[in-house]
This record gives sequence, C-alpha cells and structure tokens, in this order.
Amino acid sequence: MSGADAAGPAAASAAAPASAEAAASSEAAPSAAADGAAADPSLAVAAVDLGATSGRVMLGLVRPGETARLELHEARRFPNVLAERDGHLSWDIDALWEQIREGLRAAGALARERGLEGISSIGIDSWAVDYALVGPDGARRGEVIAYRDSRTDGVADQVAQIVSRERQFALTGIAQQPFNTLYQLAADDRLGRLPEGSQLLMVPDLVAFLLTGQRRTEVTNASSTGMLEASSPAWATELLAAAAGGRDAADAAGAGGTAGADGPAGAAGSAGLDAGLLAPLVEPGERVGTVLPELATELGIGEVPVIAAASHDTASAVLAVPAAADGPVAYISSGTWSLIGLELSAPITTEAAREAGFTNERGVDGTFRFLKNVAGMWLVSESIRQWEEDGASVELDGLLAAAAAVPGGRFRIDPTDPQFLAPGRMADRVTAAAEVIGGEDEFPRSPAQLVRCILESLAETYRTELHTACRLARQPLPERLHVVGGGSRNALLNQLTADALGIEVVAGPMEATALGNVAVQARALGAIGSAPGAMREAVRASVDLEVFTPSA
Repeated sequence: MSGADAAGPAAASAAAPASAEAAASSEAAPSAAADGAAADPSLAVAAVDLGATSGRVMLGLVRPGETARLELHEARRFPNVLAERDGHLSWDIDALWEQIREGLRAAGALARERGLEGISSIGIDSWAVDYALVGPDGARRGEVIAYRDSRTDGVADQVAQIVSRERQFALTGIAQQPFNTLYQLAADDRLGRLPEGSQLLMVPDLVAFLLTGQRRTEVTNASSTGMLEASSPAWATELLAAAAGGRDAADAAGAGGTAGADGPAGAAGSAGLDAGLLAPLVEPGERVGTVLPELATELGIGEVPVIAAASHDTASAVLAVPAAADGPVAYISSGTWSLIGLELSAPITTEAAREAGFTNERGVDGTFRFLKNVAGMWLVSESIRQWEEDGASVELDGLLAAAAAVPGGRFRIDPTDPQFLAPGRMADRVTAAAEVIGGEDEFPRSPAQLVRCILESLAETYRTELHTACRLARQPLPERLHVVGGGSRNALLNQLTADALGIEVVAGPMEATALGNVAVQARALGAIGSAPGAMREAVRASVDLEVFTPSA
C-alpha cells in the first residue's frame, strides 16, 4: 500500500535534531561532490515525509544552473508508533505533530547555517488511506485509526452488496484492499455523531491544516481512498452512498437485524456521506496556505507557503524516477513492499486489470500509477528477525554477500502467497514452502540459501507482474526498469531482476520520496522549469545511479 513502510533500522532510533555538521547529505549532486564548484543554493524547502514506521523532516536545497540540482539533508527523524486507543489501533498524531514542529524548526536553522534566510516552503507526504475527523472548531474528533485496525474486517463484502466490486473498480480504478478509506468510513461509527461542518482530512492534509488552518484534500492521496473517480478528479457519489449503506449493513448484522431506511442519520446516514465531509481537492504544486503567524514565530520559520506535494508517498517516489525517455515508465518503489508497475497517461479500468490485482493511483501532472503491490524485502527482514530472536547475529550486507555466493536455481516460493503476510517465524514458513527446482538439498539449509531463494523468487515475480502490466496496458516491455527507494541498494536483487526480465535495471535514488516532495515545491516556486520532464531531469542531475545489465 505504501512505499513508506520500508523504514530502515534508523527508524527505531530516538528523535534528534541534526546540526549542519551531523546532517550528511542523503542524495548529493554528483558534480558538487566531484569538483566542489556547484552553485550556492538559491532556496531551501522543508519536506515532511511520514512513513508507517518512522517520519522525518528533510531540508531540500535547490542549486541553480542550466539544470537545477537538488540536495537533501536530514533535519530530524523520529519513530511513528501504533497503540491501542479507544478500542482501536491508532496513530499517535499528537506526538507526530510535536516532532514535525521540531523538525521544521531544525530545518530552518539548517538553512540559515547554509547562508539562506530560511526555508521558502513546506511540503508533506505520508502513507495512504488513513484520515482524521476535524470538527467545525478545528479540533480533532477522536483518534486517527490505523489501516491495520480490525474494524474493516468483512466490510468490503458488505459494501460490495450495494456496489459490486466490478462497478467499484470501473468507477475508481482502485484495487479493493480491505483497508481502503471507503471501507474504513463504512466501518466508522463516529460519523453520525459529528457536528455540522466537520470534515475528513487525510494524514498529510491534516498536517497542512495544522500548519495553515486551511482544509484541502490533495488528489494523489485522495485517489487511494477508493472514492475518487478515475475519469476525472471528482468524488464518486455512488460510492459515498455505499459507504453509509455498508455501515448500516454492519450495524444490522451486529444487532441481528436488517439494514434499512431507519439507519444512522447525520453526517453519514442512510442517504450516504455528506459531500461536505470531504475538503476541496488540490493538485500537486498548488498552494494550500501559509503558516499561521503564531506558529511561524514559534518555529522561527516565517509565514512561508505550504505547497501541496504529491502527498501519497508513492506518488512522490515515482515522480523522482529518473527516467529520460518519453512513453510509459516502468518502476519498482522498493522497500519492505514492492510497488511495481507503469506510469501511464490514462487509467486501465478493465475487468482483466481488476482480476489481476492492479490499481490506478493518480500521480503528478495527470499521470496514473498502474501498479501492483507485491512482497518485497519483508520476507528477508522478517527472516532476519527470527534468526536474531533465536540468538544469531545477522548483518544484512554480509547475508546478501553470502546469498550471492551460493549456487542459484535451487528453490522457489510464491512471494505473493497470503501465508507470508503476517509477521513471525518467517524463515520457518519460507523453508516449509520452498519448492525444489534443482540441486540435491530437500530444503534451504542455511540463511544464505534461504535468502537466495527469496530474492530469486521476487525477481521472477517482478518479471511476471511487469509483463502482466504491459499486456493489460497494451504496451511493449520497456527497455529499462527503474528501482527507487531503500530496496534500490540491494545489488543482488537488482541483478537477479535484470536477468529475469532481460532488460536494464537502473537503481536509485534511494531517497526518492523526499526528492519528489522537494521537486514539486521547487517547481511551484519557479526554481525548476514547467516543461514536461523538468523535475525528473533535476533528479537525474542530482543523484548517482547504478545500472545492472542482464548477465550473458
């Protein structure tokens, strides 16, 4: 669902501001690193990047030139934790807000240390689907319940009794995941008690509201709700009605009765969700508002604009894919989970696409991310956790080197098998599921063999899903596949993927989400041109890429 689940080991560390000396550049312009003669930065922006396990505030520097260059510095990193509140698994939004404020304060200080007056704007991205309810007085009504909460169990089936799954996909192009916002709303028993004038704000839109007092819904995250039309950026009223009907069905089932016209009324009664519950839509690059005066003074950052980034973190990550050619771009946003697909100019809402499990999420400048969410390094990280719980000391780089050294073509698993979704004793489950395809061993006998099995299986899955995406989109297989995010540093998996697909794999940038966030802000401020591809050209000029070619 979200590339931001791919937090690294540092995600668990205590939050700490970074000084100018300590905050090393995560992605530096190669020319700057090579000769030290890069132009001084013309402006600095703050990128608030919230993942499902950690968050950070990054300072983005924009250096002028024939092609602008982008540079990232970490201002603050902090954990994002789930806890049981009011009977539901929820996010600690108050703690996140406090950390974001401290991060913005640190980002302003870092900018001034680099000779700038401070930051020129702020952009926010986060994981998808989760939302806050905000009353007419601006106070949050209840907790921000997490997509992992069990309240949506069975709700998708109830909504499908009102609007079929086929019809839902034809309307929105969004795969019907049980945690989609549509189903969360259908399960939300708070809506009927909301006072008039209350609104729903997705997580990044909530942060923008706290900064500016303005209520907006950015379209890339809105598309993840399962309620936005694929044909135009507008809410699908048929599904707003179904959300209330699905809740009525759940209430009736719980009471042993039948849903009907006497169900809950109010902000979301039997007539459906009040469209006023949903804040006005904005596109990436539009100005949401300016930082409230009191907050600007408190944080020492000035009344700078808050610019709508591509607020769904995967949208920001795919924007930072450093593709140069026209036509469909093939990518993997790689981390704990892998989001693999094509960037297209129009959605694919056929029944074949729905049956194949693909989704159409809105991107920047009218694009669509036609993608599928498949397993990524989750299988490896969970296996390492088991081995460490059993007393072993495991270092990922050493394990990957060992996996590269053992013979391949011995075992296979299906990484998309639902049995691998839950945490716990992953190595045991992979070992039990491994099918022998070569060699004499009956099962993987070492961590290196098991990891080799996982990575080879992932590479073959990537091949299958990319070929499926191209077939459904009626596009030829692209000449290269771009891998961005934390998984782009896995050289063994990148090489196996190149071998499986028979095409180039271009790895990087690792910090794609933050770079995409910064690029949208820079263009909105006029520091990057408006020509098609200008933002990706700036990313290409700013990072070192590694190319993997198929083995002979």
